[in-house]
Parts: sequence; structure tokens; C-alpha cells
Amino acid sequence: MLDLDTLRDLADFAGPERAFLTVYLDHGDDPSVLEADLARIRALLSDQPAETEHFQESLTIARELMDEFDAPHDGALAIYTSWAGDVRRAYELPERVGTTVWMGDAPYLRPAYELIEEHETYAAVVLDNDRAKIYLVSADEVDERGRVRGDIKNSVKKGGWSQKRYARRRDKQIEAYATEIADGLSDLEAERSFSRIVLVGSDEPVRAVTEALRQDLRDKLVGSKSVDGNADDSDALEAAAELAVEGEREAEQSLWVQIREQGMGPGLAAFGATSVLEALTHARAEAVLVDREAEIKGTKCRTCEAVQHGTPNTCGTCGSRDVFRVDLVEVMTERAVRTGAEVDFVDPFSALEDVGGVAALLRYALSATDAEQEERERRERAEREAQRRADLEGDPVPDLEDEPAEAQEAANLEVEPPALEEEPSRATALEDEPTDVLEAEPIDAEPAEVESTEAAPVLEADAPALEVAPQPKPAVKTSPPKPKPKPVETPTSDRAPVAVEPPAPRKRTPAWVLVLLLLVAVSAVIAIVIGLS
Repeated sequence: MLDLDTLRDLADFAGPERAFLTVYLDHGDDPSVLEADLARIRALLSDQPAETEHFQESLTIARELMDEFDAPHDGALAIYTSWAGDVRRAYELPERVGTTVWMGDAPYLRPAYELIEEHETYAAVVLDNDRAKIYLVSADEVDERGRVRGDIKNSVKKGGWSQKRYARRRDKQIEAYATEIADGLSDLEAERSFSRIVLVGSDEPVRAVTEALRQDLRDKLVGSKSVDGNADDSDALEAAAELAVEGEREAEQSLWVQIREQGMGPGLAAFGATSVLEALTHARAEAVLVDREAEIKGTKCRTCEAVQHGTPNTCGTCGSRDVFRVDLVEVMTERAVRTGAEVDFVDPFSALEDVGGVAALLRYALSATDAEQEERERRERAEREAQRRADLEGDPVPDLEDEPAEAQEAANLEVEPPALEEEPSRATALEDEPTDVLEAEPIDAEPAEVESTEAAPVLEADAPALEVAPQPKPAVKTSPPKPKPKPVETPTSDRAPVAVEPPAPRKRTPAWVLVLLLLVAVSAVIAIVIGLS
């Protein structure tokens, strides 16, 4: 049987070209009705020899499966084949989905997914005071999964203490009965997950079971309904099915309300095929709402396998012209199944049509930094792919982003001013650090005299200034006087470097002195006040 886990497995099959053939054959339709569609596909692939070969070989496998399996009564047969991908699968569907043939880059999953989504599995409890039956209802079967015996006595009119004791005993019986039913639902949920719970039966036990459910199961409860105690189980299950459908429609409307509210600002919502496709590509979509009648065209690149909205003739990622058309709703369905996102196909309504027929509730928002990173990575992939294609064609593509940097670097090398002319200003800024002056580069003015690595001639240009300035640091040791070098003039200052003397540091009054002065002043004020009194 085809279920969501199987669809997720099928969604993992994908390729850069059309290599997957999908056939949906309704019960009662002869395979010969497919011949017209098969001839059309064969003609459309006439200019693609590789894909034509995939089609012919995959069709041979599909014919073998159609001879081997039959569609179930009032159902359909789903066949997925790929000669290149070594895929050969056939599944029975409980309802007709429309006979069709599809040749694409992946298995065509939308009809099967829409059927499963429309008939989600739910638990139905049919109960009265005597007994309860727990059913698991799926698209293809109604399975009774448990029974609970109630034997709850009906209310009787008695007086005095007997009536109170009887009421207490009956309340305990109802509580134990409801707890046992709730435990049965918990065990069933652990065994096989279901999306909803409906309760059909007498009001009193229904209320008790609702209170006994644990919170996560209570959240799945979509409604309850009272039925005649003499009604058979088929009537009760029909009422349960109506409640389940109503719950599905309410869930769809609730999802749209959440998406709409998030879309009022920069929230967790995406609207339109382009934005939703991007969110699904990066696994950011939590749930997707799709107009059941929407037909959205897309384009896929055979070179880089990128998919984009619309029908351009070139790939927007790598620039290749080797592209083909895809059904974008199908692509979004495949990616939603692959990433665990929920897809709800809904009947058309104007608000959804106005935003492009598709919208999504997101798991997390994409920050500006992440968006820039994704765009940067996309461009890098496109450049690598373009370079690879150019290398194969023998026409290398220049890296346009590096050219400005290289040209600027060459310009800097040509017009770079001599760094040596700025050395005197460095000496001025670092005059209190002789070691830095020792490491200064030679000056071009007089190479013969500047080759010396000693800093003394610079520091002693105005020696008396060193004796006058009081410094808290240890005395500077100087070497014997040497011939005064010719001063080097700089374009930024007319003064010699050593003529600038740093101001003497200001002495701060210690904190304890200030405190002592404050205490003396306070004592004096107190003495004056005492004397006046």
C-alpha cells in the first residue's frame, strides 16, 4: 500500500534529465487508452536521443508491471519505473485518480500524495454505557483495533444515603471506563500514528473520555457527535467520517490564517511560487497550502539541475541553455515530501489565488546575513559551472570580480609614493621610544650618513632640552656627542623632530588626602555649630 513513508522514499529519486516514467491506471481502463499519450511523449522527445532511450526502456518495464498487476476495484494502479535509475515499483490505490502518463526527472507523486492527504488516517471511537469500539480509519480500510467493556449502570431514582453511594460508585465506574479507552488510544497512537480523533456516542461517556485523554491526544480531537443508542456501527462510522472531513477543512482554514497573520509583517510566511520553491529547497517550509486547480510552470537545467519559476530559455543559475519544462506544483510536492513539510491541496479561494495559488508557513526566518551567504554561494556555484562549461568548450572565462583588484594593485605599484618620506613624522610620533627609531628605514636624502643604525644623532639634535624636562622615568643615557647631521626637511612640518617636548604629566592629589581634608572641614563646621548653640 502506498503511504507517506513510501512517497518519501520515491521522492529521493531525481535526476538531471527526464529518466522516470509514471503511469496511473484507473480500474476499468484498458492500457490501450495510454497509447495516445505515449505517442505524444515519444514525439516530444524526438530531439533528445538520450531521453528517448530512457522512455522506451522504462516503458518496457511499465508494460511488464501492468501485465503483472491489476488495479483494485474502484481504485487505481500506480507504476513508477526508471531504466537508468533501476526503479521498478507498482502500488494499489484505494480510489481512482485519473489515468495518466508522465515522463519527468523524478516520479510523479502529486496524484498519490493528494489522495493520501485527502484521506488522512484517523481514530474513531464509537461508545455507549455498555461498550466502546476503537477503529483506525485510513484511505483503504476501516480496522477495528480494540474494544472496551463498560457496563455502566443507568441512573436510578433512590432516596437518602443509598442514592449518594450509588452516584459515587457510578462516577468511579465511568472514570475507570474512560481511562481505559484513553489508554487504548495512547497504545494505538504509539503503534500507528493518526492525525485526528472523533468520538461518536452517548454524551456522558464522551465527556468522560475527552477529560481522560492526555493533552497531545486531546489536541487531535476534532469533534464528537451523539447518536441514537440503537444505531448500528455503520451509521456511527458514517457520522465519524463527516466529523473527520469537517476537521480537515477547519485545519486548512487554520493553516491559511496562520500564514496570513505571519505575512502581515516580516514573519514566517512565503507567498507565490518563487518564494515557496526557495523555502522548500532550503528545507525552511513547515506547511504548504496549494490551490487544487493551480497550474504553475517551471524550468529545470540539465547542467546544474537548478529549478526556477517561469519558462526562461536559459538557466538563471549557470546560464546554460540546456533546459526543459517542469510542473512546479509537482516539484514543490516532491521537495515537501523529501524535507518533511506538509502539503494541503485546497479548493480555490480568492485570497490564495491573489498571492499566486501557493503559500507556505516557514520553520524559521532567513536573516539578512544568511540570505547574503546563500546568494554568494549561488553565484559561486554559477561561476564554477560556467568555468567548467567554458573549459570543455575551450574558451576560458575571465574572472571579472578579480580584474578590478588586479588593476588597482598594478596602479598602486605604479604611483605608490616613497614610504621613506614619512619616516620623520614617525620619529616625531615615537620620540620617547628610541628602540623604534633604531628600526626606522634609511632616508634617501643622504644615503652615506643615514646608513648608520644608531639613534643618538636624532635624539641629541637638541641635547639641552633633555636636561631641562623633569621626567618621572629613569635618566636617559646618551652617548658622546657626534657630528650633527644635516636636518631632513619634511613636507608636513618645519620643526626638527626633537624640538617637540611632551608636556609634563599632571600630578593628581591622592584620594586619602581629599578624604582627610573633607573630615577636617566637617569637624570645623560641627565645632562652629556647637559654639553658636
